[in-house]
Amino acid sequence: MKYAILAGGHGSRFVKEGVQTPKPMVEVMGEPMIGRLIGLLQGCGAEVISIAANPRMEGFIPYLEELKARWGNIVVNPVITENSYESLLAATDCLDGRFIGMTVDTVFPMDEFRSYVAAVEAMGDEESLMGLTRYIDDESPLYARIDGRGEIIDYRYGGEPFAEGAIVSAGLYGLSRRCMEAVRDSGHYPESLSDFQRTLAVRTAIEVLPFEFTKAFDIDNLHDLGQANEFFTMSECSADV
Repeated sequence: MKYAILAGGHGSRFVKEGVQTPKPMVEVMGEPMIGRLIGLLQGCGAEVISIAANPRMEGFIPYLEELKARWGNIVVNPVITENSYESLLAATDCLDGRFIGMTVDTVFPMDEFRSYVAAVEAMGDEESLMGLTRYIDDESPLYARIDGRGEIIDYRYGGEPFAEGAIVSAGLYGLSRRCMEAVRDSGHYPESLSDFQRTLAVRTAIEVLPFEFTKAFDIDNLHDLGQANEFFTMSECSADV
């Protein structure tokens, strides 16, 4: 499987809390979150890991170059973008066929992720498979609307959930090159990842399908960081049983 990691942001919430370390380099379980994520993806048989990386983050690009020398299948794309959608474009530009996109701070159960990878590998070019979860720990979650046929037909950022139930984006995007082209040809230029997801669901003929994770969240602040360390500790303890 090919992967795209979005690591072009500034980590403004961490900065407000006094954390000076660039967000992708903030340690989770004693390791920079970008390094830990790459290690997890390598364990899932990564063919290519393409990273949109903000070159203004001190020490970030050199660290990625070290990982690239170690693994050999990492593509580093130093880029300063206007929004998260442009980071997605930068990270996926070199990828064809099917791939999975994610932000650098996404946390998910590995057993479920492996099933998700297999499902993305099996999807058609005219399909996308979006990670969703009913675990909501975000001030402004991106709610998904699923119709009776089991297809995602809309998204809503913040506010109230759709009447069908509260299920939100898990920050994992199973896509194909055709999905990216369909959004490009839709006549609407997304302003963010959430806008990209809504455009794909509402403005294209791509079938946007859900894959539900029991728990998934982003590491946006120190509270989330503590939660992530606890989550991974519990996961590793469970694996040892």
